[in-house]
Amino acid sequence: MSEPNQTGIIRIIACGVFKPALDYLQLETRFPGLRITYLESNLHLRPQELKERLLCEFLNARQSQEMVICLYGNCVAGIDDLCREKGVVKMPGDFCHEILLGPDRFREYLDEIAGTYFIEKEVIVKFEEHCREPLELDDEVMRKYCFEHYQRLMYVRQPADPDLLSRVGEIAEFLGLALDIKEADYSYLERKLIEFLRF
Repeated sequence: MSEPNQTGIIRIIACGVFKPALDYLQLETRFPGLRITYLESNLHLRPQELKERLLCEFLNARQSQEMVICLYGNCVAGIDDLCREKGVVKMPGDFCHEILLGPDRFREYLDEIAGTYFIEKEVIVKFEEHCREPLELDDEVMRKYCFEHYQRLMYVRQPADPDLLSRVGEIAEFLGLALDIKEADYSYLERKLIEFLRF
C-alpha cells in the first residue's frame, strides 16, 4: 500500500537504464505532476550502496509527501519487501530486460535458449566499466567462469540508440557468444506505469 499522496506529485525512482524509455514515452509531459529521479545504472554492482541510495530517495519523497514508484528489477535482495515496508509501489519484473521487452517476450526468448545474456546500450557503451574490469574478464578463466553457461548475447535495442552493432559484435566475439538483436517494446512498461500514475 502506497503512502497517501497529499501533494499530487508522483516520484519515479528509476535505474538509469530506463532513461531512454522514459524519455521516449514523455510521461512527464503527459502527467504534469510526475517527477523522475535516476540513479546510476552501475550501482547494481554495489547492491548495498544501491539499497542505501534507494532508502534515501524513498525517505526524501516521503518527507515531501510524494507517492513513489520504484522502477527497478530485483537488483537488491528483498526489494519487494523493502518497497512494501516503505509504502512504495514497485514495478513488476525481476529484470530490467523483462520490463523493456515485456514479460511474455522475455520468457519466450529464455525458453528458446536458456543461456541468454541480455545487454542494452548502457552496458554496451560502458562494457569495460560495468563488466570487463569488475568481473576481470580479460582473465580467460574468469571469463569462462562467468559465461560458460551462456550461449548467446541478446542486444535489446531501443529506438534512441546510436549505431552500436559493431561494438556489440566485438563484445559477443570477446565473450564467445552468438549475437542476437531484438527491439525493445515499451508497451508493457507504459501500460503498467500509466496504471500506477492514474491510481
